[in-house]
Amino acid sequence: MVVCHCNVVSDREIRAEILTGALDADDVAARCDAGTRCGGCRPVIDALLAEAGVSIRRAFAAA
Repeated sequence: MVVCHCNVVSDREIRAEILTGALDADDVAARCDAGTRCGGCRPVIDALLAEAGVSIRRAFAAA
């Protein structure tokens, strides 16, 4: 399913980026451009990160 319609990025591509180390929505954006235009897909990206259990790693790494 296409998650980011602006850049035509699928959930599979986003999940692959998460599996290879993306820690938050900014990491996903840097790796595959999802969420870099209108931002409407950011909640779905956050949900995919949470599904993979990595949504809060960045906050702990910065502390």
